[in-house]
Amino acid sequence: MVWGSWPTATERLAHQLGQAQAADRRVTEAKKASARQGPNSADLEPAEYRRQQRAYVQTPEYQAADRELLAAVVLSKAHDAALLRSARKLLARRADGRRPPRRLPQLRILPGGHVPQWWMNTLNTTYAGIWRAIPTPGPELRLGSPDDPLIQEVAAQARLLQASRVGYRGRAGLYEAYHPDGTVEGGEPVDPVRGLGPEMSRHANLLLGRGTGIRISPARTEEARQMHTDYFAVWDRSRAYAAAVITLLHARS
Repeated sequence: MVWGSWPTATERLAHQLGQAQAADRRVTEAKKASARQGPNSADLEPAEYRRQQRAYVQTPEYQAADRELLAAVVLSKAHDAALLRSARKLLARRADGRRPPRRLPQLRILPGGHVPQWWMNTLNTTYAGIWRAIPTPGPELRLGSPDDPLIQEVAAQARLLQASRVGYRGRAGLYEAYHPDGTVEGGEPVDPVRGLGPEMSRHANLLLGRGTGIRISPARTEEARQMHTDYFAVWDRSRAYAAAVITLLHARS
């Protein structure tokens, strides 16, 4: 079906956002259901809780709840990734003065809603393609003044998504090889490789397996914490970006 107007295309995107939000709520519900079935740490002594928890994870009930939770998480990620691709595509088309696309990226689910294990494994491994879908700030500026709050909100959400991608890609660069010494400080980093710069030396030490441990550099702990936060926020930020795009497109329709 060919969409005849931008209001129609925007409503389709809003519907897709609603689907992604519903998928996120199902994750929360699955987590609560799983927690209710297991032993309650508040009612048991620590040793007894650990004993019951070890027994519980071997039961068919736990395995069924765990698979249901995993399926909910994977479906939510797939919805968010498809939503982000759709929002980016619509915004770019509108900014270029082009007609709405014939269709938007959609989550493909097998008939009957079956979620096979191989499909879940694939989406978990690829993060549902979310990192390739992250937009760059800029197209929204062709739809109005930089001082427009609607323009600013879309740009701000795009920058947050960029920070999430930096958090995902930059985590490996925070680690260093070191010699643990059993103290709170943890020990000293491995000596740099002669003739190499600091970053190349750090990478070479890790690659060569020098030292007896691997850690995040103490000087970069706060940076690592922020990267961790940004990385896991990408799913929520995808929905926030789509919501901002929808608001802007409605205003420009």
